[in-house]
Amino acid sequence: MTAISKIIETRGVMVKEEKIKSLSERIYSNSMVLENYEPYPGYYGKNVPTDVIPRSIFLILVREYDHMYLARTLQKITGDGNHSCMGTYGYIDIGEHRYYCIRIKNLKCFEEIPLIQQKFMEHGIDFRRSKPINEMALITIEKTFLVERFDEGIYIDLVSDNKYYFEIPVELKWEDFKTITHNVKNNIANNFFDAALGYFWKINGPQDIVRIYDLKANLERLAEIRNRYLYEIERFMKTH
Repeated sequence: MTAISKIIETRGVMVKEEKIKSLSERIYSNSMVLENYEPYPGYYGKNVPTDVIPRSIFLILVREYDHMYLARTLQKITGDGNHSCMGTYGYIDIGEHRYYCIRIKNLKCFEEIPLIQQKFMEHGIDFRRSKPINEMALITIEKTFLVERFDEGIYIDLVSDNKYYFEIPVELKWEDFKTITHNVKNNIANNFFDAALGYFWKINGPQDIVRIYDLKANLERLAEIRNRYLYEIERFMKTH
């Protein structure tokens, strides 16, 4: 019998709510570029992490482009320029407006944003005109996961520090997830963690997950958080 690997590389989606604002400097002229300046809103006050830089930037596209074309263009630009930035694509919902975007992580690349934007335009990808924004937004990003199975249904992120994932049994809408997370935090002694929603692909289809960002997590604490989520999800589903 073949042993099951503990390390999984797969594709999926993360959904999170963050504060974003427009950038006006070090960008291509009259283009719309956003930055998240509170990347883990589950922390607050004196408990806000101080090690979350580099943040993400979002190059706002004029329309939705074919995902495979964007992926191959990102791969080509990254290879040609020897950039170490991590790029992917998704969309941002602000009120009734949806903005399709390319997300770039890695502060070292920020000085090269205008050059990177120019390279995209050379491949026929255009950007929205500049617009002032400074508010909460719902961000949906397609990404590649590289995780290690930490325990049954619990995974540790092998790329980003302090990030963990655990499986949940149902698909949740964002507003329902917010309600459930509120109930979880009201019933856990140490509620200083940030949570996001998503899924990644397994052989039998999409597996719904919760992402936890926690500076002091261990297996016992993750199991406690997960068990509380499972309890609150079951309770929520019975009443809705």
